[in-house]
Amino acid sequence: MKKLFLLFAILLTIFACKQKDEVQYSKPLVIRDGLLYEDSTSTKPYSGRHKSRMKDMKIEYEVVNGVREGDFIIYFSNDKIQMEGKMQNNKNNGFWKYYYSDGSLQTSGYYNQDAPDSIWKWYYNDGKVSEEGKYHNSVRDGEWKSYDSTGRISIVRLYKDDELIDSTKVN
Repeated sequence: MKKLFLLFAILLTIFACKQKDEVQYSKPLVIRDGLLYEDSTSTKPYSGRHKSRMKDMKIEYEVVNGVREGDFIIYFSNDKIQMEGKMQNNKNNGFWKYYYSDGSLQTSGYYNQDAPDSIWKWYYNDGKVSEEGKYHNSVRDGEWKSYDSTGRISIVRLYKDDELIDSTKVN
């Protein structure tokens, strides 16, 4: 009897530990009149942290009164982060990062009300910068630099209101 009880206790402990590791994913939220709802019959806009699946990826974000506000994260199927940033009033706002499937940083930059703004950088898989430049009101503006895989500047481009003004290859 003691052996049976011990076996039952061990199995219960293993099952309980597995339950904690499993993340509960919900069905995607429903958009109605610009707000997010738990389902098509809900009358109250959704609030809380929402986790769901999108094809082979996972998506996780904060919602306040039917509006995306706060953290927004999408994961690759291997559970590494694909992109992460902040939402404000359903729009990308602030610093965002995009990753390669191996977890290394691919791109980083700022959004202002869903528009790329300020400095953006692209990276090689080894973490070295491959390109960097500035957006202003969602268009390239100013000096943009491309780097070779050793980290040396290879091309310098000058943009004005998204129009290429000059491009210089650096030896």
